[in-house]
Amino acid sequence: MRRIPLLAAACSIVLSTIVLLTAPLAVSAHERRVIADGRYQVVIGFIDEPAFTGEKNGLVLRVSELSEATPGAGEEAEGVPVEGLEETVHAEVVFGDQSMELPLDPAFGEPGAYESVFFPTEAGDYTFRLFGTIGDAEIDESFTSSPEGFDSVQDPEPLQFPK
Repeated sequence: MRRIPLLAAACSIVLSTIVLLTAPLAVSAHERRVIADGRYQVVIGFIDEPAFTGEKNGLVLRVSELSEATPGAGEEAEGVPVEGLEETVHAEVVFGDQSMELPLDPAFGEPGAYESVFFPTEAGDYTFRLFGTIGDAEIDESFTSSPEGFDSVQDPEPLQFPK
């Protein structure tokens, strides 16, 4: 009879450990930044991370208004999703000395989320630039891949099997 509580406790410890070890991986895949004098929060990164050369990917963007958000102690504000930005915000991707405009398309079923698909062809750091207006706020923000933000594009060769 003692085995059941011990087994339950062991399972609980294992599950907690898995959650704690994998949570930082999920959080670090996108960059979160408060812009426009604290009025809006932007979460940006690649649609699929890690991003690999030659594979379909692109920009994913989530924007929320923070003026109505009230976070609890130790929590980050989520805010109210901002819709309609495909009309007022422009995006581009930059790699080295090359840039390409990215049309923002609203993500299906996710208010305040936008995507723009492209195929990254080189490994390395990419920059996403957003400019235009959100509400009455002018914005011009650049987000570059880094260990503290979203992932750089990687060459998939070391991970391919069989060779």
